Amino acid sequence: MNFFKYMGVDQDTFIEKYLHAGWVTEGIHQTLPLNIFTYSRKCQQEDNWNSVISKCRGIVVDRRTGEIVARPFEKFHNYGSPQAEGTLFDARVQPTVWEKMDGFMVTAFKYEGVWHAASKSSFHSIHAKWATAELRKHANDFPEGWTPVFEGLHPDLRIVVNYGDRKELVLLTLINNETGEEMMPAKLRSLSGDYNTPDQHLITLAEAKEHTLDDVKNDEGYVLTWYQDGKPPVRLKMKYVEYLRLHRMVCGVSPKRIWESLSQPHLAAELREYLDNSTPWFAAFVRKWAKILTARHDELQQQATEVYLKTVADMGRRIAVVEFANLGAYRKAYALEFTKPENEKIRAILFAMLDGKDAAPVIWKQVKELTADGNPMINSHAF
Repeated sequence: MNFFKYMGVDQDTFIEKYLHAGWVTEGIHQTLPLNIFTYSRKCQQEDNWNSVISKCRGIVVDRRTGEIVARPFEKFHNYGSPQAEGTLFDARVQPTVWEKMDGFMVTAFKYEGVWHAASKSSFHSIHAKWATAELRKHANDFPEGWTPVFEGLHPDLRIVVNYGDRKELVLLTLINNETGEEMMPAKLRSLSGDYNTPDQHLITLAEAKEHTLDDVKNDEGYVLTWYQDGKPPVRLKMKYVEYLRLHRMVCGVSPKRIWESLSQPHLAAELREYLDNSTPWFAAFVRKWAKILTARHDELQQQATEVYLKTVADMGRRIAVVEFANLGAYRKAYALEFTKPENEKIRAILFAMLDGKDAAPVIWKQVKELTADGNPMINSHAF
């Protein structure tokens, strides 16, 4: 199928309204004439979704012909969320309830007789490179014109759920490139070959909803799928409340937030939650950044204290010999010491000490610069 026909817009509109406007990103393969289109972080932050944006979830296009090479899932939302409102499914029909796996999406495609894999937004990310190597280990082949979509599991690329030492591609679906129809579960399993498929839960929609309120740990939730002949299924996700809590931490807490929890006493309880009520690998991430930031705070505090006490001692000796004409002259004498080039980094701290103010906020403000390029442990968009 032609990419722009599938998008429902012409090329100029797509470029102007989506690429140039920053709603969709474009990745280019380093050696093949292929592009990959993915909704941007801006869409997630501003919660802006429409048909065109939702279809750009790692779709692979041959830029010479405009034809779709690989067609992954369209964006789908959490059951009951505002974004899912208007999702049309027959409430009289129970969905197929799949295990929701907590890895990273992998879109596979065969190009000029060779298997390749892309992550959600890249042909060349660490996720895509690992998945491509894994894909080529298997002798499986899939029906022509269908896109295999996998969940990648790897202990070094995990998010929240701990799958132990599992390193594998789990086959989620096969999607028809022309119609978007997906292989039914029994047929999918018959074609899966060497690959595992997610667990299928024989429960109703109501039962799935009830189970997500249970205190379930180390599991993400469910994918609800209503299959349709000749067109894409309706799909929604439903997650355990504990997973949602942990995911918000792992994907949302950045070094800047850790700095805030260290520098603002009223957020101390938040830092304890990161350390005591999260996953082991996320707690390690928090400890690492807390150690870095605290070490810098202590270093600045010690430097400033040493300079300040030395200056006070020197000024005491000078007062014994020379009477300062007024307070301004006295302060100027301190300022001459504090503004020496070697004190540039601690100058503001020294003046806070001189004025009898709490120097801690001044110190933490300078520590903040260490977080300038720090990202959350998991960048959920860049897979």
